[in-house]
Amino acid sequence: MEKHRKEPFWSRVIKGAVIGVAAILPGASGGVLAVAMGIYKPVLDAVTSIFRNFKRSLIFLIPIGLGGVVGLFGTSKAVEWLITNYRLYVMWALIGMVLGGLPSLIKEANARGFKARYLFGALIGAAIIGGTALMQQLMHGSEPLPLNGFTAALCGGLIGLGVVIPGISTSFIMMYLGLYEPFLAAFNRFDIPVLLCAGLGVLAVVAALITLVKRLFDRHYGFAYYGAMGLLLTSVALIFPGFGVTFWENAINALLFIGCFIGTYFLCRLPDPGMPEISFAKQEQNGGNDD
Repeated sequence: MEKHRKEPFWSRVIKGAVIGVAAILPGASGGVLAVAMGIYKPVLDAVTSIFRNFKRSLIFLIPIGLGGVVGLFGTSKAVEWLITNYRLYVMWALIGMVLGGLPSLIKEANARGFKARYLFGALIGAAIIGGTALMQQLMHGSEPLPLNGFTAALCGGLIGLGVVIPGISTSFIMMYLGLYEPFLAAFNRFDIPVLLCAGLGVLAVVAALITLVKRLFDRHYGFAYYGAMGLLLTSVALIFPGFGVTFWENAINALLFIGCFIGTYFLCRLPDPGMPEISFAKQEQNGGNDD
C-alpha cells in the first residue's frame, strides 16, 4: 500500500488556496505548485481511489478543495488588480513560492533511490514546456476569440490541464487567445453560465487525464518526478520577469522572493503531527519502479 502522512487541516487549506490562486495567475501552474508543496501525488491517489476509499479520500481532499475555492474566489479580484498594477512583484513572489518547494520535490523524487537515467525525464519535461512556449509564440498573432459557452468550456479545460499536468501555464494560452481578461472579468462578476461551462471543461479534462497521469507516477516514479522537475524549472525560466528599474523595486522583489521562498520551504517541511498515515490506493503489481 502506498501511504502518505496526514497533514494538519489548516496546512492543506493553505496549500489548496495557493493552488487556487495559481490557477488564475498568468505564468503560474497549479500543478507545479502542488508538486512543489508535496501534495500532487497524494491528491492523484485520493481522487483516483475515491470509490474504493471514499471516507479517507474525502477527508484528505476537502481542505484542499476548500482552500482552492477560497484562493479562486477570495483573491481573483485582488489578483486582477495586482497583475494590472504590480505584475513584476507578483511574478517574483510566485518564483519564490515555486523554488521554495524545490528541495522537498528533490527529496521526494529520490525517495526510492536516484538513477542517472531519471535526468532524461527532466529533459523530456523541459522539452514539453519548451514546445508549449513555442506553440504559444506561434499563436500570438491570432485574432482574439469571443467569450461564449464553448470558449468558456475551453478556458475551463485549459485550467484543468494546468492542474493535472504540472508545468503547463495555461493562462498564457488563454491570453494569446484573447480569453484571459474577459474570462477573469466574467469570473469576478460571478457570471453563472460562464462558470458552469468552465466547470464542465475542468471536469472533462481532469476526468480524462488524471488516471493516466497517476499510472505514470505509479509505474515510473523516478522518471515522473524528474519530468515534473523539468517542467517546473523550465516554467520558472519562461516566466522570469526580469529586474526592476530602480534600487527599491529590486529590493522589494528580493524581499518578496526570499519571504515566499522561506514560507513555502517550511510549509513543505511541516512535521508529522502524530496522526495515523492514510493509505489511498494499492500500487500496480509491476509499478513503483523504473526497472
